[in-house]
Amino acid sequence: MDVEHRLGNRRYDDGKCVTMGSDGEARKATATEIHDLLRDRICLLEYRPGAMLRENDIAGEFNVSRTPVREALQRLSIGGLVEVRNGIGTFVTTLDLEQLLEAFELRIEMARLFGRLDTRNATPDDVAILEALLKRSQVLMDNFDVHEHWHINHRLHFAISDLVLNKTFLDMWHNLYFRAARVWYDVSKDLWPDAVGMLQTEITELLTAARENDIEAIGYIKRNYINFCWKRIVSKQQS
Repeated sequence: MDVEHRLGNRRYDDGKCVTMGSDGEARKATATEIHDLLRDRICLLEYRPGAMLRENDIAGEFNVSRTPVREALQRLSIGGLVEVRNGIGTFVTTLDLEQLLEAFELRIEMARLFGRLDTRNATPDDVAILEALLKRSQVLMDNFDVHEHWHINHRLHFAISDLVLNKTFLDMWHNLYFRAARVWYDVSKDLWPDAVGMLQTEITELLTAARENDIEAIGYIKRNYINFCWKRIVSKQQS
């Protein structure tokens, strides 16, 4: 990794991850920040399925004690992204096709509930976020980058999720997204023209629905594209 690699409000200096506060001063990373970065690495397959995550190594990277690292790993375990094996270690989980099918089927059905649950109106700010993401996605067609593809999809997921106010729904919705995401990003590297085209069309359709403040339509659009992604994954697995 480069001597200084920036990711959000984090910086790498001489291999150590330094978290920057709003005042520009270095501070200790929180368990939530460590969790989020480890989660993203798992989804981007920087930590492959079956890989061991060592508490001491992670604590050393972030220059923190093992306590926030343990908390972060526990949260990843609850989310199904890692498995803690007593006396052995913590490992990134693997997902077989049957488990993936269950996750995608549930995501598809949950997307149908948009508009039937407690939601808020789409605002001009929501529309502006989608417009910016569409503009970012256009660059990917000529210069595909799996990390940028991830960041756009990641931002899109949370932008749409922010319209839903039911916290119980959102807990499960986010959990299933991160469980399934890493498989889609692995496949997208080989199918990137199709993957980018799907992403651009999805954002375009979501923009139309957001401008019309049609939350139920947003749910059905998400349902369709979750299904499209699943079909690409199955096709890739069978090829």
